[in-house]
Amino acid sequence: MPSYLVGSDVGTSGTKSVVMDESGAILGSHTIEYPLLTPRPGWAEQNPEWYWNAVADTIKESVKQARIDAKHIKGVSVSALAPACILVDKDLKPLQNAHIWMDRRGIAESGWLKEKIGDDDSFAVSANIIDPYYATVKLLWEKNNRPELYRQAYKIQTAADYPAMKLTGKAVTDYSNASLYSVCFDIVKRKWRTDIIERIGLDADKFPQAFACDAVIGEVTAQAAERTGLYKGTPVVAGTVDANAAYVAGGAIDDGDFSLAMGTAGCMGVIHKDPQFTKNMVTIVHSADSEIMYSTLATTVSFGAVTRYYRDNYGQLEKQTADLLGMDVYEIMNLEAQKISAGSDGLIVLPYFMGERTPIWDPYARGMVFGLSLAHTRGHFLRALMEGAVLALYDNYKYMKDSGMKTNLPLVVGEGGAKSALWRQIVSDMFNVHVTYMKESKGAPAGNAVVAGVGTGVFKDYTVVKEWLKFSDDHFPDEDRHKKYMEIFKVYKNLYMHVKEDYLQLAKLQQ
Repeated sequence: MPSYLVGSDVGTSGTKSVVMDESGAILGSHTIEYPLLTPRPGWAEQNPEWYWNAVADTIKESVKQARIDAKHIKGVSVSALAPACILVDKDLKPLQNAHIWMDRRGIAESGWLKEKIGDDDSFAVSANIIDPYYATVKLLWEKNNRPELYRQAYKIQTAADYPAMKLTGKAVTDYSNASLYSVCFDIVKRKWRTDIIERIGLDADKFPQAFACDAVIGEVTAQAAERTGLYKGTPVVAGTVDANAAYVAGGAIDDGDFSLAMGTAGCMGVIHKDPQFTKNMVTIVHSADSEIMYSTLATTVSFGAVTRYYRDNYGQLEKQTADLLGMDVYEIMNLEAQKISAGSDGLIVLPYFMGERTPIWDPYARGMVFGLSLAHTRGHFLRALMEGAVLALYDNYKYMKDSGMKTNLPLVVGEGGAKSALWRQIVSDMFNVHVTYMKESKGAPAGNAVVAGVGTGVFKDYTVVKEWLKFSDDHFPDEDRHKKYMEIFKVYKNLYMHVKEDYLQLAKLQQ
């Protein structure tokens, strides 16, 4: 009898689901996009029902494409952007829009927590510092600013938890998403620190029970079955963070494996078993062998987001050209950028369009274009945006290497931005490492399908993904370009230090 698995990934710009068989072949897939709401500077929201509708509709279409009997689907798993803060009431209805990972509204709460608990104590418990990025800060903001909604809240859910809740009727979470609450989740013991939760004035019963990423948390309900096309009673596995799911799909499951997801955000992870953690990075429980493994992440706020910003605001000409030639708009943008030499003829972009996470953790930082002249063209700006996104990641890579972290080469790249050969080469040149790309990368949804497969016994363990890996393109660094980028990196770092205080002053003017 055949066995099939379903994986869904809820991203910042859209949701994709796949149906996968036991050999790793994708039999059906579908993607649905949705907007990002930015009602105020530093705010970033989405309607939780967008996540559920997108998961339900993409699963239904993927099953239809696969032309299989849904009763042979052995398990479902969902990953998502993380963290996010969604309050649900006792009827499991959302009380507000989700404020997501790039939302920076909790600056005051973050400052209060730093005084109350402190980064050192937070790191000792959770392997993470305190910042508006983390879900505990977001929940504190809700209590302080919308106390009535907070009182009504039954549980807090993440962007992965919410559709899983709609599938099962259970408001729970997984270890990797729980890791991104920071201060109140003991990352080694894999449990909530109720003493810390109560110390900071929150209610422990509002925090969802946390499970191993591949633990079965429930079954598809009759209502969810009708909505998704799944079979009633299909096991639902806890799930994980989107980056973890992408790492699983790319084979990053062993100690030292090194992978970069070039999505809306830049997320570069190193997998490790030893509970030795690096401060100012993001640390989460890895979804593969989540009882014992960790992922240390470099997580920049804006990576692919910078080129999407260009496309949406300045890319009318590229869109028209793409339509005329029957090409993707990003292909046109890449053709413009690749005409420009490394360094963009002195044009440098600080890609902090929504603040920055690792390693500077500056919620006030914003985007900046430096060195602009009348000689610079659209292509210069596009290449500078791409280089700026990689400069931010290189800042993290240098920090990780200086701390002695083990990384197995080559660096495996995947997700949206990795489709660009130019962008991949910029990573190779700047990092001075061998970069390999999987053109047929199955991505985070397939990683979720693997998690579901392990959780339901379809697969014995995660090593099955190693058999499926097919690397299509390799990039090796150019010494001259690397040297140039290192000189540019010095200017990049100096620029930030020069304007750091000005960012704060600018933020005060907007209050």
